[in-house]
Amino acid sequence: MIQGRSRSRMTLPRALAGSRASLNTAAHAVVYAALRVLWLALSLLPLSSTRRFLEGVAGWVGRFDRRHRDVIRSNLMIAFPDWSGELCESVVDLTFRNWGRVAAEVLHARRMVRDADTDWVERAEAMLSQLCREGRGVLVLTAHTANFELLGRIWGLASGRRITVLHRPMGNRVVDSFLRRERARMNVDTLGRGSAARDVLTLIARGGLLAAPLDQNQPPGRPGVFVEMFGRPAATATVLARLSLATGAPVLPVFAVWSEQGPGAVIGDPIEPGPRGQDRDEAIRRLTTAYTVAVEEAVRRHPDQWNWAHRRWKTRPEDISAPKY
Repeated sequence: MIQGRSRSRMTLPRALAGSRASLNTAAHAVVYAALRVLWLALSLLPLSSTRRFLEGVAGWVGRFDRRHRDVIRSNLMIAFPDWSGELCESVVDLTFRNWGRVAAEVLHARRMVRDADTDWVERAEAMLSQLCREGRGVLVLTAHTANFELLGRIWGLASGRRITVLHRPMGNRVVDSFLRRERARMNVDTLGRGSAARDVLTLIARGGLLAAPLDQNQPPGRPGVFVEMFGRPAATATVLARLSLATGAPVLPVFAVWSEQGPGAVIGDPIEPGPRGQDRDEAIRRLTTAYTVAVEEAVRRHPDQWNWAHRRWKTRPEDISAPKY
């Protein structure tokens, strides 16, 4: 009897875990179904109406979302300590409205891509041709600026090439799978951050184009180093630096921007990995610093177009006993 009671006690947590998993699966399915209905309904409206509606909804939500408002406000105070309170609050509000704009433009992605100014794609392709003359692939540094979701789609469809993006999966895997399929339909493939190194290296060796956003906090335990961003140490992933050193591929900074003509991009100078035989750890830090400088410059050019709601400086040096390259 003792063994029987013990066995039931051991299986109870498993049963509860299974129930939670089932509830999560059901909740994810409901969210996905609602998303598909909303996606279809709003995609039938004109872009201007969809954008006005979603910006309004996002702005209304932002009025009550104290947690994200506090994060945005704190980040702005770090980056621009001399800004007035009024200016900070205007960017706080705009950050929320930008989420609505991004969603509206993604819903109308094919129309946006068809009507987009693609001069920047021609410039990027010319730079790629020059960089790839030695048979190397090219890595692309990007960030969550403006409509970053459209960046790869415009580039992919305008150039005819497939763009591969390093991607952190969403918690709702059903929605995540749907969004990945939508990207794939417009020449954008995704690789998870935990993808096999062999797959990534093969892609680059074949001359593929791999893009990675490098403007998010790197949690403790993951490969990263602290480099300064807006004068404060920021835990930053080292994936681009390690790939560049391993393959010899240069890194081309490309950041999405909004202009009067619509979605576009700013292209920076390529960042070479440097000579062979250099100290690896020092090279990783040097390259990651250079990438972060490029990201900061892009944000400074258009501070109203970056996603300030991310806790960029969440991980602190005292949280980590040693760097993990």
